[in-house]
Amino acid sequence: MKTITNLRPKGTYDLFNQKGELFLKTRDLFFKLASNFNFNFIDTPIFEYLTVFYTSGKQSDLVSKELYKFSDRSERTMALRAEGTAPVMRAIAENKLFLDNKKFFYFGQMFRYEKPQKGRSRQFWQAGCEFIDLSDDSQTAAYQKLEILQLGITLLNQLNIDYKIKLNYLATEQTRQKYIEALKQYFQQYKDKLEKISQQRLEKNPLRILDDKIESQKDFVINAPKIDTFYSEAEKQDFETILVVLKDNKIDFEVDTNLVRGLDYYDDLVFEFVSDSPALGQRTTILGGGCYYNLVSDFQMPAAKGVGFAIGVDRLLEILSLNTQNERTIDFYFLGFNFDEIKTFAFLANQIRQDNFTAEFNKKPTSFTKGFKKAQKTNAKLIVFYEKDQPANTVTIKTLSTGKKQIVEFSSSAITKLLKENNV
Repeated sequence: MKTITNLRPKGTYDLFNQKGELFLKTRDLFFKLASNFNFNFIDTPIFEYLTVFYTSGKQSDLVSKELYKFSDRSERTMALRAEGTAPVMRAIAENKLFLDNKKFFYFGQMFRYEKPQKGRSRQFWQAGCEFIDLSDDSQTAAYQKLEILQLGITLLNQLNIDYKIKLNYLATEQTRQKYIEALKQYFQQYKDKLEKISQQRLEKNPLRILDDKIESQKDFVINAPKIDTFYSEAEKQDFETILVVLKDNKIDFEVDTNLVRGLDYYDDLVFEFVSDSPALGQRTTILGGGCYYNLVSDFQMPAAKGVGFAIGVDRLLEILSLNTQNERTIDFYFLGFNFDEIKTFAFLANQIRQDNFTAEFNKKPTSFTKGFKKAQKTNAKLIVFYEKDQPANTVTIKTLSTGKKQIVEFSSSAITKLLKENNV
């Protein structure tokens, strides 16, 4: 029979061991924090009708280059889920969830056909949240935007991930169109100095030139017209209100007038949390989002504005893998030298697991030396075993970190009490 090799598709990865543990930790923490902030969980199909993603902008890189598209047997054009916001809006509209709930969070896999690199895969995990009832009152809306940012901040702080927050204000569509026309005129004189892809963007979406990693380093891009010079008085006041609320709540941020985000549905405030971790390289976005005025109405919901963010979970895992030195540990390893002892320890280990302690036991009789080495490999905090001439109804417990041995009563309560008392 022919051997099958190279089964894993390009741009995908297998999740296991340390990174698998970090994934579970990150997922569980996000679910907990989102619930603490009173967001409701929502999940959507892994594929949607292609038109759902047109809300991201037909000229956006996501729609024009990165979607995995296919036709089903009924000749309906579908696309694998490439980002979370548009499918969530479709689900909210179709199920009329906007009548009761306004705050949602999601966690799932996305697919984009792009060049694989560190922290950027063709199949990847994304977490996000959406608030679909953004107030028309500037002050109220500022606090709604604050809450969204606070959720992202809390998550990254609890994961011990360093970041910088960058903000920009894209104003309304009318103001943005004036700005886009000014950019087209300005960049026309530098067209031959733009990368090929940016020359294409010049006519379709010149905003994308501003935050392109290559173009953004060029002097003429740095000196391009700034959107804040196009703000109306009302827009200036609105942005200032947001900044004051953030400052009042001790949020550190930097205003970056070249920040535009990659999807076309953004209005008003946009933001990115940027990491300089060596795991990913400088200026890598790990969380990004902003406000959207028209996306809600695109799905035939009552007129409303929204705000939300998405997190690149894969990128968090790269940073956490670099930062995390210690491997997974377990609380107890039960070491049996014969099947009678293994039978006893199998029962005791299961009792302890019911009390939310982690435990392992060997299934095959072994010597002390071999068994102890195996226990060490599991990073057990305590090793439980019988010694020769052990007093009846007792076991010996060895603390792996200190080498200290103690004899305790044979019971799950006595054994777990030792772990708690010694704060191992």
